[in-house]
Amino acid sequence: MKAVILAAGVGSRLGKLTENKPKCMLEVFPNKTLVKYQIDVLKDSGIEDIFIIGGYKIDVLKKHLKDLNINIVFNPKYREWNNIYSFYLIDKIDGIGKEDTFILLNSDTFFHRDILENLLKSPYENCVVLDTYKDLKEEEMKVITENGRLKKFGKDIPPEISTGEYIGVAKFKKSSLGYLFETMEKLINSGKTDIWYEIAFNYVLDKTDIRYVDTLKKPWIEIDTEEDFQIAKSLGIKE
Repeated sequence: MKAVILAAGVGSRLGKLTENKPKCMLEVFPNKTLVKYQIDVLKDSGIEDIFIIGGYKIDVLKKHLKDLNINIVFNPKYREWNNIYSFYLIDKIDGIGKEDTFILLNSDTFFHRDILENLLKSPYENCVVLDTYKDLKEEEMKVITENGRLKKFGKDIPPEISTGEYIGVAKFKKSSLGYLFETMEKLINSGKTDIWYEIAFNYVLDKTDIRYVDTLKKPWIEIDTEEDFQIAKSLGIKE
């Protein structure tokens, strides 16, 4: 089992907090950053082969992780393009073979470690974590499912018909994503570089079987703003 952490974004909504570092380097515990917490959770689950796709302040990130034997991949389009390109680059990583399964983490997702353990127990090759308990609003990345299978991602999905919010934690078998990577390449080449990778999934969900597990009501948060960061530190997640 491998892991990929998507950490290329600028994090501009965090203002001065990310002036000199990527947002995955925010300290969610005293003397421990979010990215080091994610790495610890992965390694505690037996996942040692970890890749980080970085971009903004990548040299700072490399220095921060220099003693941890982490593979860091550079996304040269981190400013111009959305995270579809970071996900697309997974197909180009030599260290992730066609038959490998990998855990995907958005680097700004701070989550209770039981959420990952529940995902790892899922029998499905492709599986995402949804918060099916949260009161949803317009801005969340919502998901519609049918008989346990994902049918659509989108922030534009009305909350009342969505199954839940995708939290940015997932598990995939690379060999089952061939059509997705081909589709992403076509989207990128046609100029659709401003979309989230989740939206690219909508083009292939009729051909790619993706299931879900829920958060078990365990705490998590996507850290996009200073307010999110303050909330993260009050969630009671243990180091």
